[in-house]
Amino acid sequence: MTRKEKKSFYITTTIPYVNAEPHIGFALELVQADVIARYQRLAGREVFFSTGTDEHGQKIWEGSQKEGKNVQDYVDHYAQKFLELKDLLNISNDNFIRTTNPNHLEATQEFWRICDKKGDIYKKKYKGLYCVGCEKFLIERDLVGGKCPLHPTKEPETVEEEN
Repeated sequence: MTRKEKKSFYITTTIPYVNAEPHIGFALELVQADVIARYQRLAGREVFFSTGTDEHGQKIWEGSQKEGKNVQDYVDHYAQKFLELKDLLNISNDNFIRTTNPNHLEATQEFWRICDKKGDIYKKKYKGLYCVGCEKFLIERDLVGGKCPLHPTKEPETVEEEN
């Protein structure tokens, strides 16, 4: 490096769904990412450490309905619990993104426009087994006894949708 240029370093965590209180697994992920970010800062790098919450999805909607809350009120409540982890665990993150924030919505819309302009977006029907708990499609070999290994009490649903 010349002229004391700093190498940059970016680190992020997953952005968990805010359908419940934060759990120890996510707290561990935050602490681990924080350790890496602090180490990189000590090593002289310019660090940007991002974390946040995903506030969209079927589990979010189902949770809000179960609690009898408006979806935005529901995610506001739980997102605050995740935000409080910064002070509780002394985390040094530089950014906390909420997928319902206007700036995030604007950025994702711009990303969509760029992808569409490049021809990366097309419509197609997809049919498959879907685990609501994981919020993902599964294939037969993923199943254990016909059920999702992470959610063995839930039957995967056959879903067909156009995306």
